[in-house]
Amino acid sequence: MMMSATGEVRAAAGQAAAPAISDGCSTLTGFQAEGVTIVTAQTQPAQDPVAGVKIFDLTGQAPDGMPVAGLPSFCRIVGRIMPEQGSNIGFEVWMPTTRWDGRLHGVGVGGFAGYVDHMMLALAVKGGQVGVATDTGHDSTASGWPSADSSWARGHPQRVRDYGWRAVHLSTIAAKQLIRAFYGRDADRSYFVGCSGGGRQGLIEASRFPDDYDGIVAGAPAASLTDLAIVMSLSIQSQKAPGAAIRPEQGQLVQDEVIRQCDAGDGQVDGLVADPRQCRFDVSKLACGTSKSDQCFSPPQITALKKIYAGPRDAAGRQLTAAYLPAGSEVSTPFPFLGWDAYIWEGSPQKPTSNALAGGFLGDFIDKPFATPETFDFDTDPARLKAALSNDLDASPDLSRFFARGGKLITWHGWADAAIPPEGTLWYHEAMLRQSGEKAKDSSRLFMVPGVQHCVGGNGPWSFGQLNAPQEGDSRANSMVAALQDWVEKDVRPDSLIGRSDPGGALGFPAQKPEGQRLLCAWPRKAVLRAGGDPRNPASYSCTGSHAASTEMPRD
Repeated sequence: MMMSATGEVRAAAGQAAAPAISDGCSTLTGFQAEGVTIVTAQTQPAQDPVAGVKIFDLTGQAPDGMPVAGLPSFCRIVGRIMPEQGSNIGFEVWMPTTRWDGRLHGVGVGGFAGYVDHMMLALAVKGGQVGVATDTGHDSTASGWPSADSSWARGHPQRVRDYGWRAVHLSTIAAKQLIRAFYGRDADRSYFVGCSGGGRQGLIEASRFPDDYDGIVAGAPAASLTDLAIVMSLSIQSQKAPGAAIRPEQGQLVQDEVIRQCDAGDGQVDGLVADPRQCRFDVSKLACGTSKSDQCFSPPQITALKKIYAGPRDAAGRQLTAAYLPAGSEVSTPFPFLGWDAYIWEGSPQKPTSNALAGGFLGDFIDKPFATPETFDFDTDPARLKAALSNDLDASPDLSRFFARGGKLITWHGWADAAIPPEGTLWYHEAMLRQSGEKAKDSSRLFMVPGVQHCVGGNGPWSFGQLNAPQEGDSRANSMVAALQDWVEKDVRPDSLIGRSDPGGALGFPAQKPEGQRLLCAWPRKAVLRAGGDPRNPASYSCTGSHAASTEMPRD
């Protein structure tokens, strides 16, 4: 047990703590730190709705957002950080006024950010932890889909720096200072959890600011945003020829054919493709004249799909980035915006998100005129793009300083991701092992999850506590973040997890419809089903198999 400056008893991380003095919150309006302004500091009463805060509802049942309520009392700090002229980083810190467990939980945010993730802040304080989140230097909440708004970057290189690497770091420093001011002591441990752009933020933190966090979960990380712009440009270009655009309603035919050709390749027929790299998918089976489906593919569509699966290449045939894979979970489920229809298929009046993302990188992040996704030259433009943006946006695979100070990293990716090619994460992991020294192997884990789409969703076991602070009932067996905490604090290495298809569990809410479960194994091990075992029971598996090594490796 530890004693705070106010004389209150504090517990070590993971133990119950006595209440904090909640009326000390308002005094933090006078908090002073370089470049930091506290806008408001208010105690949020237990159970009451948080004023002015609604969170996005993934299920679509509340299109205007769900109010945040039912939380324990906490001190809500809203602040701004201005490290240079033109910067305006918004951040919030939510600090429990009772039973803080001594941990700081950093929240990642995806896409082009532009908002504070109140959902994950709420789950942090609900789990007894201090939460910190940032909008990364711009407010896009007035736009219909803030994570796809890049207009804030145009002509503002300082905002690109804030978004790329500075905002999360400075918000974390401010949160640690506020913790000290409020509780009278430092946090025992700090953890960062993010997916997509938030996963990239975690890798940036580990490589640039290794002292910020003790443990990091980097899910489906856009480790190289410049690579993402390249591969998204390819999917857009591939479907620009007359008749080449693939319609969203054709996605079910693709998914069914991938399962038919590839499901049994892993030794068990369960509707999942365990490693899509090993599937030699014959696209011609989708062609009209071969397929009897009304959604069969025309010759231009067949050509487009082959290009997408091949990935971007230069004139010499050298692969430039990872490609999207035939993973057998192409159709968005159970959420309506995570499959190929949301990110890749161009044959709809509502263009996929990749158009806004790739167009934003090329059109708004670079000051001087540059190519569009439709005109991108795969021979000359990749080098120009990386020269302009890589230093601010891409994560280095050298995490040696993070591991040297005892940091632990869990990276994961769903094999059915239609936003960020999953093999790119495998390549990053292997480059990280080569470049980060002898401690990297024992201090990092990678999980590649079959049938899982972008961060959540898909036909696979997409719920394994990967997005938020652990909640009541979570353990290192079923929660990746709980497993990370036990790894840092108890030296229990996370070599396996239990994943489930559960529309509530991944978001920290009560389960709505528990379904089958599956064992997830740390790379390069893979789950092997025992003869006669129930494929929906994780006890039927063992981590005895081994995935094949990468077949294509980009240069470091």
